[in-house]
Amino acid sequence: MTAVLGWLRGLFAVGLLAGFYVVASTLLVTDVALVAAMLWLIVEAPSRAGNWSLVLGGSIPAAVALLYGIATVSRTEEHPPAAVLVSRAEAPGLWRLVEDLAGQLRTRPPDRIYLTPEANASVSEQARLLGFAVGDRTMYLGVPLLRWLKPMELRAVLCHELGHYAGRHTRFGALTYRGAAALGSTLFRLRMTARSEEARSGYAWLFHSVISCYGWLYFRLSLAVRRRQELEADAEAVAAVGPAVTADALRAVHALAITWAGFESRYLRPVQRLGFAPEDVFEAFAAMLDDPYVRERMADLREHPVEAGRSPLDSHPPLTRRLALIEARPAGDIPDVVDDGPLVTADRVVRRVRQSMLDKAGGPVTELSVTTWADLAAEAFAVELASLLLDAARGVGVTARPTLATVLDRLERGEPTELIRRFADAPEPEEQLAEALYALTGQALAGAGRARWTLSWTHGYLLDCPQDPAGRLEDLVAAAVRNRAGVHALRRELARLGLDTEAPVVLALRTVAAPAGRTTVPRTTRRAPDLVLGELARQRKVAKATVGALIATGVVWGIALIGTDPSPPYRPTFPTVAAPQYSPAPQPTLPLPTRPGLDMPLPTPSLSFTLPLPDFPYRIHRVVPGDTLSGIACRYGTTVEALQEYNDMGRRTGLIAGQRLLVPESGRAGCR
Repeated sequence: MTAVLGWLRGLFAVGLLAGFYVVASTLLVTDVALVAAMLWLIVEAPSRAGNWSLVLGGSIPAAVALLYGIATVSRTEEHPPAAVLVSRAEAPGLWRLVEDLAGQLRTRPPDRIYLTPEANASVSEQARLLGFAVGDRTMYLGVPLLRWLKPMELRAVLCHELGHYAGRHTRFGALTYRGAAALGSTLFRLRMTARSEEARSGYAWLFHSVISCYGWLYFRLSLAVRRRQELEADAEAVAAVGPAVTADALRAVHALAITWAGFESRYLRPVQRLGFAPEDVFEAFAAMLDDPYVRERMADLREHPVEAGRSPLDSHPPLTRRLALIEARPAGDIPDVVDDGPLVTADRVVRRVRQSMLDKAGGPVTELSVTTWADLAAEAFAVELASLLLDAARGVGVTARPTLATVLDRLERGEPTELIRRFADAPEPEEQLAEALYALTGQALAGAGRARWTLSWTHGYLLDCPQDPAGRLEDLVAAAVRNRAGVHALRRELARLGLDTEAPVVLALRTVAAPAGRTTVPRTTRRAPDLVLGELARQRKVAKATVGALIATGVVWGIALIGTDPSPPYRPTFPTVAAPQYSPAPQPTLPLPTRPGLDMPLPTPSLSFTLPLPDFPYRIHRVVPGDTLSGIACRYGTTVEALQEYNDMGRRTGLIAGQRLLVPESGRAGCR
């Protein structure tokens, strides 16, 4: 039954992929036929091809975007970023575990295993003959899963992935994936082409609309199959390790993935843009997991798994539905598992993953110990907010660097709204302003040597001020943003701490004695994604090719126009001769004889005359391709001037196939 279902799914995947080819090729053939018809018109009837530039200028960019989308269908799936191949010698325990689990599921194990820096796992298969022949299998396993999942939870994850092999999902999954990728790529490029300056009058929007309709059908049908496959893989994991372990594994992976993504986006990447990174990224993440607040947050994520921002095109079913189906299955006999020790024995493999992860995200960095990197991160975040607030406090025409006193003066004058307008764009701007003022106040104290920043995995940074052990400063800053009286209280507290608010605020990373710069990219200079930049570069090349094609076609059109008469073709009108009406002379009326006994008169005879039409001295000639006035004159023994005069042509000599000419009779043939 599984084999039959796999074959049916294969045929379904091939049919969906073929449908994309058919739709895209039909649009492409239509576009090419339209361009060919316009080129033929340019050569045969150039005076009627005045809109050729609109047709060519709109068709070429749309056709190239469509061709590029079709070409991506045949591309193989690429490895995840920063993936590192691990050999059997480097991870014998991992290979042995994967092969044992594959034997339990009665499927062939993967041929290659890659380690990735993601909190995720996946499998693929490079099948041949559109998926109907087996190919090489590859498994991708994230280092965070290896390090922070329990042994049984890791087994459940591996069984789920191997379940895709057992259900023959990966054979045709590559086709479905490439079809979805090609549809997305084609729609993206058609949409950008339609919005570009070169294709405002083109056909890209028409192509985009047609492909969108097929894409809607494709995604709905293929997603239903892919989500069903995920549920089948969950069932394989349940059969191997039990429903409780499988559910715990799903919850653990969900919480770990969200926490890892937060660590990477909030801490690792911003500091890496400054040129610094921890010596061991995974050790820094382990320090984050040791924080009590982080552990509490992860426990809440495990207990209440919420998928925020879930896409309707997600290939996996909702996590709550998967958990409900798993936990509803009966528990079976699960064998005890003995911990065989570390699965990866070679540390160089994890180091390669860590280095590849940093290389993929940016240029060279300076590696610091985890403790030094944490202090640097806290200080960098505070310097960033303090710098933004000082920029917002600068007055119009003021060149001097504002200070903490400048910000407090504005608040004391009742101008928090103006600061918020210049600085804050968050849903709660007053809280963002208070956060920035706290960062600025703390940085002023840190620059004066009266405090230091420490990293907080939940707040980003905390101020360690020995003279303020109770942490009153944060409450005073929040009160200063709300009302003027709070500003006076904050000034008194800063004076007690011995801080000169008029002194310039040091905006430097004291941890490494380097300028802080910005830890976030300003909105005005935000770099577009590489995919967009690549598409814009491709469009520039297509635009140049389109201009070249338009110039070449314009030259051909101009040459074709030479010697042609742009006026409408002459169509002679032939005279209509009406026959004269003749009335017979009146005849005398004679009495007609009658028979005796008959009262009906005999019919009266009438006379009518038909006169022959006059014989006009001309004949009609139908012009065929190749005819000229001089040739026709020679043929009928007349002159070009006579033909022009008889047909009211003036000095024109151009003829059109099918045109009728009046040719005067000369009585003899030959040229004069």
